[in-house]
Amino acid sequence: MIHDYYLFEAYLNENIEIQAKKLARKKTEKLNRKEENIEKEKSWEISYPKKTELEVFPQNSVIIKITFKLKKPFLSKGAGEFHFLGKGITENSLARDKIFRCPIIRASGWKGNLRFASERVSGLNMNKTSKGEIIRRLFGSKPDEENQLKGRLYFFPTFFNNGEEKDAITPLKRKSRTPARGPIIFEVIKKETQGEFYLLYFPYPKSKEYNKEEQKEDLIFLVKTLNLMFYTFGFSAKKSSGFGVIENALEGVFWIKKNKKINEFFFSNLNELEKKISDNSFGENNEL
Repeated sequence: MIHDYYLFEAYLNENIEIQAKKLARKKTEKLNRKEENIEKEKSWEISYPKKTELEVFPQNSVIIKITFKLKKPFLSKGAGEFHFLGKGITENSLARDKIFRCPIIRASGWKGNLRFASERVSGLNMNKTSKGEIIRRLFGSKPDEENQLKGRLYFFPTFFNNGEEKDAITPLKRKSRTPARGPIIFEVIKKETQGEFYLLYFPYPKSKEYNKEEQKEDLIFLVKTLNLMFYTFGFSAKKSSGFGVIENALEGVFWIKKNKKINEFFFSNLNELEKKISDNSFGENNEL
């Protein structure tokens, strides 16, 4: 079965091998031209929320922006069978955006990794609210639950416009720890590559008990979860092997709408942000 459109064109011609090589080269050149224009266009930025957009959002809405640098390589699984990387091809390619052809962490990927980390948050000091209740408020109900609830968190994709490289692993036999077969070549985003993470906290639907303390619970729990995802568990495929964690230093911005005003707070680590939220009562006259 032929899966590639360009190679299918070659299949319809008599000189299949010659045409296949020409058309494969044509496809490579086309993809390279598109990737060269990504830096110039950066059209994906329109998908990121802006500070000014909070003006039309309800009171207490929050946008968190984190600019991070990878401490370990990032790995994901692309849908395509092959990808041209440098002078060669790789079978195990990264997930890529369909339009820009650049590596991407999809919004659904962020949500899945953050929810995974949320189940492992500990050290909470909350009187009445259980961890399960907060997770349900933030991420929404599970598909099999009767009373469906949409979560308060909205995620956005992260695009990488550089940093791809080849890596390899060699599967080992469990008992002898000798190579089971030859190395597997795959594509990764190399360490020290920079990325941007955006998250929107939309404080609806409100529960009957919704108040400033409930929002404070939500945000403290959210920051603890972000800490675990970024520094402990990672957000990459094969995260159990250490892929997809970030450097300690980061550049973060926290925007919150209070009394028709957008308050702004810059932070360089998540513990700093958690302390700011903990010390804040979210009262009417408070400016974060």
